[in-house]
Amino acid sequence: MSFFDAVLGQQQIKEQLTTLIQESALPHSVLLYGEEGLESISMAIAMGSMLLGRQIFSSDEGRTYLASIEKQRIESGESESAVKETGLPIYIDKGSAFWIRPMKKQLSVEQWYGLLDSYVNVSSDTPRVVIVEGFQTANAVLANAMLKTIEEPPRNMHFIIVTTNIDNVLPTIKSRCMLIGMQAVPDDILLEALQREGYTGDIQQAVASARGNPMLARQWAQSWAIESLEKAMHILEKVVEQTYFFTTLGIEFEGLSREEATDVLRWLRILARDMLALRYGSKGLLMNAFRFRMTCIVERWSSSALQQIIPITLEAERALRLYVRVGLVIDGVILALREAVKEDI
Repeated sequence: MSFFDAVLGQQQIKEQLTTLIQESALPHSVLLYGEEGLESISMAIAMGSMLLGRQIFSSDEGRTYLASIEKQRIESGESESAVKETGLPIYIDKGSAFWIRPMKKQLSVEQWYGLLDSYVNVSSDTPRVVIVEGFQTANAVLANAMLKTIEEPPRNMHFIIVTTNIDNVLPTIKSRCMLIGMQAVPDDILLEALQREGYTGDIQQAVASARGNPMLARQWAQSWAIESLEKAMHILEKVVEQTYFFTTLGIEFEGLSREEATDVLRWLRILARDMLALRYGSKGLLMNAFRFRMTCIVERWSSSALQQIIPITLEAERALRLYVRVGLVIDGVILALREAVKEDI
């Protein structure tokens, strides 16, 4: 049994890291990069667990651990909406593992200085691990503050930095880290994992469409995934029509649950990504089965309008987490998308 068993695929990376850790040869700073959904956080937690010789946080990308922290905060009197909206500046596991995550969509330099002042700069004779999640959201101030630390790291301290965008990481940070690029997971491994986890949807199609991304494969293997995807595609088709778009969509989305609405919003972002790819001539689509329908409307969606889908849907998800009524949120999304494309109609 290995701490790395929780991570799908990545066999070569696992073997390399295992050897380095066993030989005490792992560099003090590691930069994990790859698209969202490739289980980079699971890899970071597994690395930290092996370095400390015990399971830190939880092996399921930290979900069980984070859920327990949320429960404790709610039981201590914090409102559920505040807890869901705002995480803690620093998550700590038994004083030797530290995890900072974006708060309100962005990492802050205050989180880093709080970590340094209270924990990192305190001398220790035992190994410690810091995981920095979502480094793609860090601004230049935070990046430079982190650079100063990893240039002269404290004794027995390992930093594991995780990003979905390696291109916006400072060259000076990259040069001081061991770079590890997460790879697409082979289809046979994904298929076996979905079967083992008991998914009931069309897992063959889910794996084929996911192109090696475990997060997408699991989303698409849900029994309701295709229905949510169809609704998202219908929104993109209807908002570029001249008349009756709002009435038609309003009737279709009446009675949608909060979870179903969230799924539709996430599908909208994926379809927008594919339509942007079509506009620029790329053949690598995540949702190839919808290529014909996207091709029929892509000229009516400008690149600018498609790019607006991301902030529109992310803001809508935030509203859903704050328990704004589902119907109002979806109506707002439809109107915002119509506003984005009206100049192109």
